[in-house]
Amino acid sequence: MDRAGDERDTGAATGRPRSRRDLTDLSEAARDLDRRIEQHLERLRRERAQRAADIPDQRLRPSG
Repeated sequence: MDRAGDERDTGAATGRPRSRRDLTDLSEAARDLDRRIEQHLERLRRERAQRAADIPDQRLRPSG
């Protein structure tokens, strides 16, 4: 029971502790977020490489 005297969902009805279920959900969410971040970073790397290929190298031009 919580402070107000109401019963709390302890996870006993599902057969596993609530904290374990929460940790499993968090682990899955963390893996999904990590995968999405890696995909985004890879896309940014490809775009940066493409932009670099499209911009001529300024150091090769003669000065003045």
